[in-house]
Amino acid sequence: MWDTLDPRLRAHPGGSVRAVSSRAADEAATAGGRTVRRPSVVEHPHGHGVGDRRGLTAAGAVTLALLLGAVGGAVDVATGRGLRVVFAICFVLGCALATLLVHREDLKAAVVMPPLLYAVLALVAGAVGSSGGSGSFVTRETLELVQALVIGAPVLFSATGVAAVVALARWLSDRRRAVRTR
Repeated sequence: MWDTLDPRLRAHPGGSVRAVSSRAADEAATAGGRTVRRPSVVEHPHGHGVGDRRGLTAAGAVTLALLLGAVGGAVDVATGRGLRVVFAICFVLGCALATLLVHREDLKAAVVMPPLLYAVLALVAGAVGSSGGSGSFVTRETLELVQALVIGAPVLFSATGVAAVVALARWLSDRRRAVRTR
């Protein structure tokens, strides 16, 4: 199926699709060997791409911001109670980098993701860093999330604001470039 869409794409065992240049295909044909160039898409173990030559996909941007935020959260939870400065720096930088590297068509997703990721990371940090307490697990997690949202609101707003500013700057840059090329 993929071969009909683009002759440079070749299906490989296991269902993955990789890009092969015409030159590499010619070399393979002439040398009788199997020469395959590096794939143009970074392949996820389950076949979902997280990035390519143009940058990160929306899934890749979420992964990057989530990983950086998780590293910062792990340092903060390991060294004390709750999410603090290391998490704040890592999370804001992760969201900014993700927005900077994401595909143009995924800029909206990059702006929407910081609040969602913050909620996930706050829940995980609350579950890992909780010291027991009274009430059910759901009650404790709800209280941890509310506390993280109230105390961590500046981090949440900063990450969302930075992502929005980076997305706006990229969008304006792309518009100017499009106007100049006309």
